[in-house]
Amino acid sequence: MADETLAPLAPPQDSRREAIAFLIGAAGWLVPGLGHAILKMWGRAAACFLTVALLVILGAGMRGNVFNSNGNDAFDRLGYIADLGAGSFYFVARSLETNGADVSHADGDYGTRFLAAAGVLNLLAALHAYEAARGRKA
Repeated sequence: MADETLAPLAPPQDSRREAIAFLIGAAGWLVPGLGHAILKMWGRAAACFLTVALLVILGAGMRGNVFNSNGNDAFDRLGYIADLGAGSFYFVARSLETNGADVSHADGDYGTRFLAAAGVLNLLAALHAYEAARGRKA
């Protein structure tokens, strides 16, 4: 009789839906806006893609520092994680950095910030696509 008064347990998480949500989040990280495009959130997909692309092109054009995995200290490693957050645009930025970084001028310093902002923005967008695919409020 005491068992009937207990609240019912929440149903287990659908593992298939969770796997699809993870793939959508990963696609959104790899190509900015792709996760939202798969979910047919066209406005958000376009906004994510264009914003990340613009930040990367501006940052690389200003000769900002694109960090690599051989960081000397914690800030270099954090910069690498932030830059890598831009997904495939990280490799675009690496290819645009033909003359190397020039952070001795304000332009290069701002460019470094633009590149990091692009990566962090893309990570947040990919997380949003993942949560929306899971059925959370978007």
